[in-house]
Amino acid sequence: MTVELSRRAALRTLVGLPALIATGAAAGIREDFAQALARDPRLLGFATARAESLSAPLTTLSGRLPSGLAGVLWRNGPAEHERFGHRYRHWFDGDGMVQAFAFADGSARHRARILDTPKRRRETRAGKRIVPAFGTPGTGPLLGPDDMNAANTSILAHSGRLMALWEGGSALEVDPETLAAGRFAVWHPDLAGLPFSAHPKVEPDGTLWNIGFVTRPRPSLLFYRIDRNGKLVKANLVDAGPLGIVHDFVVTARHLVLLLPPFVLEPERHGTFLDSHVWRPQLGTRALTVDKNTLEPVRRHVLPPGFHFHHGNGWEEPDGTIRLDLCQSSDPRFVTEDFRHVMRGAARFDSAHPRYRRAVLRPDGTASIEDGAPGVAEFPRIDPRYTGRRHRALFALAGEVGGEGWPLRRIARLDPERGETDGWAYPRHQAPEEHVFVPRGETEGDGWLIGPFLDIRRRAAGLNVFEAARVSDGPLWQGILPYPVPLGLHGTFVPA
Repeated sequence: MTVELSRRAALRTLVGLPALIATGAAAGIREDFAQALARDPRLLGFATARAESLSAPLTTLSGRLPSGLAGVLWRNGPAEHERFGHRYRHWFDGDGMVQAFAFADGSARHRARILDTPKRRRETRAGKRIVPAFGTPGTGPLLGPDDMNAANTSILAHSGRLMALWEGGSALEVDPETLAAGRFAVWHPDLAGLPFSAHPKVEPDGTLWNIGFVTRPRPSLLFYRIDRNGKLVKANLVDAGPLGIVHDFVVTARHLVLLLPPFVLEPERHGTFLDSHVWRPQLGTRALTVDKNTLEPVRRHVLPPGFHFHHGNGWEEPDGTIRLDLCQSSDPRFVTEDFRHVMRGAARFDSAHPRYRRAVLRPDGTASIEDGAPGVAEFPRIDPRYTGRRHRALFALAGEVGGEGWPLRRIARLDPERGETDGWAYPRHQAPEEHVFVPRGETEGDGWLIGPFLDIRRRAAGLNVFEAARVSDGPLWQGILPYPVPLGLHGTFVPA
């Protein structure tokens, strides 16, 4: 094993992090949201979970569960948006809630629990909210590398472990039976507490790749290679130039590829971590291609400016051309504005939302971005057996720019070359979340799509199962819970 990062260097990345965070008391917006929710039930998805733990079977509304569907859909997302009379200012700030939708013997059951992280326990002992968050100031200092870790973004099942993921710190182990928060994962002593991002990639052979956005002593990227048994094989810290939020990446047969938006961190700026980011479109979108063996950059490209969180997949052609999916908008306003406004009670999402596009990176140094489908597209997922290989099917939530309420109204099947090929629209009173592909047969796209939704009329969470090859036929099965669950972010399916 090679670790290209000393403990001293690791600690230096943490020194000064509080300088990125404002320390004044956060202004209360709890009352504003409560009044808005009373008038507009569409805000239910951004309310705090009704209890720290939830458990109930799903009642069938229509159809039948496929007989071959067995396993657990794991989900995670911010769910405790208010504590001690204060409400967070940004959707990404709330403490995480891990969820399990378990399928067995033709039935489905739901369990959920707020993750009692060290950050949350510190606030419980203090009897007040003190720790700063992504978009909300705090009143107390940061004492360690994972003090801000809300474990609220995604979930990873690998090498027999279940881990809740965040952007700025360690993976948090979770007990799959009790859903209790465990210890922070330590891949190597020199890497303890360093960022482990929320979109790791697992190849069919079990190899796990991930990145981390390190803020100190200068913004850099940390790369991880972990084998199928959960052992760190190699890590490397790379100076990639001006950097900001880096949420996702793709793997190909020989490379890791990152598209770096021109939304960059300027640590000298005061405010929250989000406030310390500045939109610099003159930088363009920079593509960084890293060799999988050395974890060193081998190619760089510059594309027109744009902002994105999520990729679908990437692959290489015989001549070395790399093609990859992304859901890209013209700027980051949906993060800097929309996800703040909704926390105050404004149920509008009228900024420039992401669209499905394809980036082409050629070995001669030229690059381009092509439009893939009209309308909004977010939360892309593929058949996981095709990670790093050329794919013909990508599933995403789709919608329209502007208007009232949750903008993602449809589940769509997209082809990298032909755009949308199939889709189904959710009724207006249901807000769908990320849908996950569950493989079944041998060919790409042979399987099911599983996706949660929030039913505003029933004030309850539900779940749909689709035949992935015929999404337009509608759900094979639809189930409902007796309670709502806050809208979450990402998940994974673990077969029985």
